[in-house]
Amino acid sequence: MTAMRDMDEARKPVLSDRDREALHAWARGGPERSIRARIVLDAEEGLSVSGSARALGVSRPTVTTWRKRYAAEGLAGLEHRPRSGRPPQVDEADLVAATLAGPPAPARTWSARALAERLGVSHTTLAGVWRRWQVGPGEGSLPIVPVEPALRCARAELLAVWARADSAVLVIGEAPAHEGSRGRATDADERRSRHAALAAQLDRVRDTEPLPAGPPVAGATTGGASAKSVPLPRDQGPGALITSTAARHPGRALHIITWDDEASAAGEAAADDAAPDSHPGHAALPAATWHRADSTMSWSATACTVALAELAQFPGRFRSVLHALTEAARAYADAPGDRAFGWQRSETRAVLPPPRPAPRAFNQLALGSYNEKLVIENIREAGALSRVEIAEQTGLTPQAVSRITRNLLTAGLLAEDGRQSAGAGKPRVPLRLRPDAASAIGVHLDPEMITVVAVDLCGGILDRRQMRLFERRDPDWCLEHMTRLALESAAVARQVSHDLLGVGVAVPGPVDARAGIVLDPPLFDGWEQVELKAELVERLGTAVIVEKDATAAAIGERWLGAADRADDFVYLYLGAGAGSGAFLNGDVYRGTTGNAGEVGELCAIRAGLLTDEGGPRMVAECAPISAVVDQARAAGLMVPQGDGAYDWVCEAAARGDERAVAVVENVAGTVALGAVGIIDLLDVELLVVGGPAVLQSVADLYLGRIAAAVNRFPVARRVRDVHVAQSRPNQAAAVGAASSVFHSAFTPRLSPRGRSARGASTHA
Repeated sequence: MTAMRDMDEARKPVLSDRDREALHAWARGGPERSIRARIVLDAEEGLSVSGSARALGVSRPTVTTWRKRYAAEGLAGLEHRPRSGRPPQVDEADLVAATLAGPPAPARTWSARALAERLGVSHTTLAGVWRRWQVGPGEGSLPIVPVEPALRCARAELLAVWARADSAVLVIGEAPAHEGSRGRATDADERRSRHAALAAQLDRVRDTEPLPAGPPVAGATTGGASAKSVPLPRDQGPGALITSTAARHPGRALHIITWDDEASAAGEAAADDAAPDSHPGHAALPAATWHRADSTMSWSATACTVALAELAQFPGRFRSVLHALTEAARAYADAPGDRAFGWQRSETRAVLPPPRPAPRAFNQLALGSYNEKLVIENIREAGALSRVEIAEQTGLTPQAVSRITRNLLTAGLLAEDGRQSAGAGKPRVPLRLRPDAASAIGVHLDPEMITVVAVDLCGGILDRRQMRLFERRDPDWCLEHMTRLALESAAVARQVSHDLLGVGVAVPGPVDARAGIVLDPPLFDGWEQVELKAELVERLGTAVIVEKDATAAAIGERWLGAADRADDFVYLYLGAGAGSGAFLNGDVYRGTTGNAGEVGELCAIRAGLLTDEGGPRMVAECAPISAVVDQARAAGLMVPQGDGAYDWVCEAAARGDERAVAVVENVAGTVALGAVGIIDLLDVELLVVGGPAVLQSVADLYLGRIAAAVNRFPVARRVRDVHVAQSRPNQAAAVGAASSVFHSAFTPRLSPRGRSARGASTHA
């Protein structure tokens, strides 16, 4: 959220498109919200305080107050309206949630007096709430939800929510003690923003009654006890949700908070019931501790409080869960059905952080020494080398080379070619890698397609499988099919090579490469904080590496390319998006988190495309495939709908259609500006261009525009000629993902832990 810096009448505030969308979505929560949002929008339009007050039928101080609060805090500042005097009753959970969310910068924690004034309650009231919830203003303070009986749960996890107006059930579980790394910590801005979003949607759920679905089921029961005032039949009540949640989280002690005394009593009876057969058609609810909530706490604010507490404890794991809950509430409020709101956490276990990557993570062939890997590296780059040539190129003694090559021949990694005469003396025997000595699986997850390949040690593709992504791209569905395709390719690979070293996965950025987590790619809805590596390790039962797609493509080019790829180079990857991967000083450069190489902002800065706030703006051409199709249609070309649209435009360009050629060259020209920035930053002489957008029919158009730009505009153009080459491997990202497994296993590094996760390693 971009807060407006000055809401005075003397200056016209500026809202981004995102701010306006957020305001309109928030305003749907009720008439009071609509008025507050309109006050902010009036200010942007330049309407005076008096004019806005007259148009909306409110006082001038009201307009001034909401303008100032939005200027200070953004959307979160519109959440609470000050009230004079002491209210007869407050929502205690709401006060605690605001405490946990934190104050605007630069303050780090609330003072009791400042928060009380902000919320319109007395200092005494707030202090009493803090005592009952055993929480304070410090960032490390975690609340104890005051329910009956007491909730004894040190590491509370929000597992499920069922709600119908003011009747609700929250299912709480206790997280295991061995949680490992917490992930990137939250700050007050993130907590306030996420709290505002969740609270707004849960309040909408509270205000939304389910559509009528006919009379309640006669004699309906909840686990064996009659629900007299609020029927809870299995097809509409929370029973099925609780049962399913217990199955998804086996071994967890469940705590169920309910806002209905009779439902709570029914649940307690069901949990104690040892004879489910006495209730025809219904199994007893799983064992759980049921808690009655007090009338001073709403279910929606209590859910926010539990969520904020978990976000503070386990931010890395809970961000995606919090996003899922917010979106589920939004979807229900936008289109309510004939059932109550129900949400269930999809996570089934606590994911332990993977170990930091090391060069030997996939080395099942026991390549114990740096020198052995150095020999393999030199043979791989050259194709074949004799022992004498290996000694010359590596600096190893002939005796060391003889010992190492003997070990590698015995291990089955090397094979001898025919003897070659070199004049007098013993004929030289070239050594080469055996393709069947090892294999790996590469998976490329793209917004349009899943591609899986099996690759042998010399880069030969043993198996290739693809599946288009049409209607669904959600994590569960994609993981299911990635697993299926990978297992099928692995079965083929094992027929050729018994040593399947692992699986490499190429995904759009941003990513946390060390943890193997996908961090909300721009074109993938629902992929925020998806622990892809942990999921695939569990499903496939083998080692897994996760790389950004452009980085994976660079690894594939380095591993499978010829000797001219042995020096430093940059891989410019063009597909659904645009990115780059770099090889520097003999190893891949990933950056601190695995996200080096983003090209879009370089293109924006070069093209002078800035947001209203002065930052780089999203550049349409940095999504080359969709940009070409959109611009071709805008140019009047009759581009067909569906998956073949991009191919159709490229074929038209190859036939010489001037409009199609102009469109492709325009997109290539914008991407070329980003390439100029890369060359200026890294000072390399080789730029490899590839990816799904660089089809053979238009490769010359892309390479021509990019080559012209990187040799014309960089600062050091007088002392450096940049060679622009087309990528060699087909399915560059998928093959590169498989190559990342080989790279991890065989690339020689002097550092015992490998520096490739944080930068370039030293190469002897």
